[in-house]
Amino acid sequence: MDKYFENCILCGSASITSMPRYQRAFLCRCSQCGFVFARKQPPLHELEKYYSEYSYDREYFVSPITTKRYREILQGLEPYRQTNRVLDVGCGNGIFLTVAAEMGWDVYGVELSAKGVQRCHEKGLSNVHKGVLADVASVLPKMDVAISIEVIEHIQSPVEELSLIRRALRPGGALYITTPNFNSLLRLYKREKSSDIAYPEHLSYYTPRTLKLLMERNGFATRRLECTGFSITQLRNTFAPEKQNPFTGSSTDEQVRVALEREGVMKFIKSLLNGVLHITGTGNSLKGLFELSPP
Repeated sequence: MDKYFENCILCGSASITSMPRYQRAFLCRCSQCGFVFARKQPPLHELEKYYSEYSYDREYFVSPITTKRYREILQGLEPYRQTNRVLDVGCGNGIFLTVAAEMGWDVYGVELSAKGVQRCHEKGLSNVHKGVLADVASVLPKMDVAISIEVIEHIQSPVEELSLIRRALRPGGALYITTPNFNSLLRLYKREKSSDIAYPEHLSYYTPRTLKLLMERNGFATRRLECTGFSITQLRNTFAPEKQNPFTGSSTDEQVRVALEREGVMKFIKSLLNGVLHITGTGNSLKGLFELSPP
């Protein structure tokens, strides 16, 4: 029998209303805090089946720009480095953890996909566990940093997830999160046809306001929250008869990323565009650094 939430999964309010245009994803919005989430609760076995079909082939494309960004993220986390331990929640095939290990961190991960865990172990990432954070949180050593890259939108119990992350972190530790922005220009334009609207893959939908609210209601102080990025490939796919995979080396997005990495005018244009997207809160992605407040 299908189960549905009767209260907001962020603030607990019973004042939630369905969003008719988003019925295929069972979306509703809380009139109290504004949070958008899937009202229908998929069972764990359904999620495990779904994620077992994720592609974690050895030939999976990893952009050199992505690994560069991961190094920059880790460099920004150096002030939190005390125990030397980092936890990646939903670590996929271990791309971030591989970079972290190269930079001298003791790395830990948890991943629902058995294929993803296998790829991690093949890379020598032995402290990667199959399952969800609740399965291992009680046995993990205290971490300096927890990472959640494009994961929290998959979680339908974000308050419980943050409770587990708090348990895994040492006092004063940090949580770095990225997640799609529900108020992005592309979602506002494409509405229910946006690729980010995907059940049962995406269950929680954040904006700068609701992500900050979630964090601060659950013991984390906001240190930085950015709203940047735009996908040319997703926009192109709206009109082009042949759809393009944005996660390949030949995609328009990757070609644009390479061009924007160059010195001079292109970097200035990127900085200017991201500044506008951040100020207006309409960038594709939310990127936040949150610090665990003292008990």
